[in-house]
Amino acid sequence: MTTTLTLEFKGVTEEILDTLIKEGYSKTKSEAVRYALLHLAEELSLIKPRLHTKAEEYAYHEIRKK
Repeated sequence: MTTTLTLEFKGVTEEILDTLIKEGYSKTKSEAVRYALLHLAEELSLIKPRLHTKAEEYAYHEIRKK
């Protein structure tokens, strides 16, 4: 299943997204939002840390490919 959202970011949230890309933490805004969602889910104990670790490894792998 795929979910598509249209989100509007202004002010601080827009600056954070831009910084994440500029500093190389994410290639796209979508990727940054996906990573943030996974991080939040782990903090709220909605997912196991191992799943988050795999997602984080994938994200870093994608970043390194550029």
